[in-house]
Amino acid sequence: MTKSILSMTRRSFLTAATLAPIHALGSFYSGIGEHHFHYDHVVGTSMDLVVWSRNAAAADRAELAARAEIERLISILDTRNPESEISRLGNSTLSTCSYDLGQVFAQYDYWERQTNGALSLRPLGAGTPRNVDALGKAYIIDRAVAAARDEAPGLTGLLLNIGGDIVAWGNTPDIEVADPLSPHDNGSTISKIALRNYAIATSGTVARGGHLIDARTGQTGLPGASATVLAPDAVTANALSTTLCVISPKEGLELVKATDDAEGLIVEPGGVQWRTSGFASWERPRVIPIAAVADWPMGYELAINFTLTAGQSAFGGRGGGPGPFGGRGLPPQFVAVWIENPAGKLVRVLGFWANNKTRYYSELSSFFALMGQNQNQMYSIARATRRPGAYSFVWDGLDDQHKAVPPGSYKVVIETNQEHGTYGKQAGTIMCGDAPSSLTLPATANFEQVGIQYGPRQNRA
Repeated sequence: MTKSILSMTRRSFLTAATLAPIHALGSFYSGIGEHHFHYDHVVGTSMDLVVWSRNAAAADRAELAARAEIERLISILDTRNPESEISRLGNSTLSTCSYDLGQVFAQYDYWERQTNGALSLRPLGAGTPRNVDALGKAYIIDRAVAAARDEAPGLTGLLLNIGGDIVAWGNTPDIEVADPLSPHDNGSTISKIALRNYAIATSGTVARGGHLIDARTGQTGLPGASATVLAPDAVTANALSTTLCVISPKEGLELVKATDDAEGLIVEPGGVQWRTSGFASWERPRVIPIAAVADWPMGYELAINFTLTAGQSAFGGRGGGPGPFGGRGLPPQFVAVWIENPAGKLVRVLGFWANNKTRYYSELSSFFALMGQNQNQMYSIARATRRPGAYSFVWDGLDDQHKAVPPGSYKVVIETNQEHGTYGKQAGTIMCGDAPSSLTLPATANFEQVGIQYGPRQNRA
């Protein structure tokens, strides 16, 4: 079974009310095709659709149906488009509106009552603009999944992820929930969920705390709080996860308990976890290795921050198309980030983004050669390719066997290769000893200048 992260970004319209990536573990059924569809700039974020089917034509029909439904609903719900139905309605009272807009408004009315006003269509107060970002996006996801299933009834499984809100139907892989206190791209996870015919949503305040507001008080959620909710549909999961980040854990658990077929996990800013009694029944057992203590000074780590660029297409120019579904976004980047000792031996793989496209693994030639006899392991550690954007890794001073390495000089290597595009690699040596140090790697065609810092762990809350 390969592991692939359904990647996402968290930006503007119908913004993903999520804290960190929810990881989907993919490609696991022999004889059944796994069909991936990725688009950027869909309702202000990214979209990943994975369809499992023995018939590629059926997968294509499902994707086209989902896209058509998303485009139709965006034309209704996009408050940033002056021609959308909700924009033309403005701040006037409802008289006549489309069925879908009426459904979204009705959901906000319902959840405003259920949350005693914490979640509202007008989060900034009476008379202020309507904001359908959270439940509008969730409504789009639910309707797109229904449209895809109706168009291709023979599918084995379907998973739709828009900005971190996920609906899984049929035989789909397990999903991991990222640790809000470890938001780096190689951060740990806190739960693995066997999600089947259900929705999952995670909201939080680590990355963008200001977007979660208690409409009763105008106050934002506590920095570092997060909530993950499982529910039969994306609207319910999103409504609950958003609300749980701006009310107390006790209130939040009671709200989830009062909602039919919903379960929740709340993580307080200090890391304390609260679960509803039924949440554990969805979780898979996880093997968590006993962490060794690094031989570095207490609390030290190596942090790597870099930004992938659009690169250069092999066909000239930079890839991508305009607007929702104007093209499948920019070509993905295959990326490997690792640590070597002074002898050039592999110490730790921090990241390998190549999804299940094994035929491309050798295009990261240095990493492929370094793995040597362990090239089969690349299949098990590979995760999804990435689009342009900012990413970060941390190294805790342990090797791939979770054993502490001695203080000293280590080489940081970043290797990238864009699908149908350019290659870029940089490496540099940094001292990991008793005092902080830093390193800067030059930019390439595929990524901007890389900043690397060794020293006391930064506050991530």
